[in-house]
Amino acid sequence: RLKLGDAFDVTADRKQTDFRKLAGTSRYNAVFESAYEIVLKNAKPEAVTVMVREPMPGDWEIMSESQPHKKAASGVAEWAVAVPAGGQATLSYRVRVRY
Repeated sequence: RLKLGDAFDVTADRKQTDFRKLAGTSRYNAVFESAYEIVLKNAKPEAVTVMVREPMPGDWEIMSESQPHKKAASGVAEWAVAVPAGGQATLSYRVRVRY
């Protein structure tokens, strides 16, 4: 398990690239869409596979993604991202959440 920014030779930077409220007038019937980008960097001399686990609140659906995910639990999406030796890989995804 890699926490963002905690490892010395394998690091991750996460940023939100978009956010939209699509429907709803209160917090209990709202629909939101958010997009994220996670850049994984590997300073090791060998390739690594990083398991990215993202918490997903409410009733969620991945709308688009750069790599296929697995639903690890009702509120968790998981990606296995291969990062080359001395290189980087980018995971991007868009999620729609209904509360």
